[in-house]
Amino acid sequence: MTRHPIDAHVDPRRGDHDEARQGVTREAFREALSHWASTVTVVAARDGDHVHATTVTSFFPVSLDPPLVAVSLGPNAQVLPWLDEDARFVVSFLEEGQRALASRFADSYPVGPSPFPASGDPVVEGSVGALACAVRQVWETEGGTRLVIGRVEALTTGSGTAPLLYYRRGYRGLSHEE
Repeated sequence: MTRHPIDAHVDPRRGDHDEARQGVTREAFREALSHWASTVTVVAARDGDHVHATTVTSFFPVSLDPPLVAVSLGPNAQVLPWLDEDARFVVSFLEEGQRALASRFADSYPVGPSPFPASGDPVVEGSVGALACAVRQVWETEGGTRLVIGRVEALTTGSGTAPLLYYRRGYRGLSHEE
């Protein structure tokens, strides 16, 4: 059985779901999603001495038992080639003062000093917290976006400072209005 979202203007018995969806443009959908605040994270994977990382706002917990999380990555995400089945990655929750770092890893070719330790899990130094995960599943969507499910194997929590958020196409903090 195929499930569809409820739409008061569409009669599912008439089969006009596709026609209704055609009215949702990419721009309209993006604008609607800009009203959803999300934590800014950096997803990183180590390849020997090198760390590949990408800024991600599409992160969410999936399950507490077992501890599973998901990240959504575009087809050109810097870290994507290192997230095959059974690979290890870290999701670091950025701190409110790490806006420049978020912008740097949103770029396809980030430059600057590494915020990661020289060895071990690539946790962003100064982050609010981090989850070290093993890839369990990777799904590709129609548009090429990959949904990576990871099992949390280790975690750290930071100093309790405020997280960096992404809202209305910009970085925001919890401590004051912007």
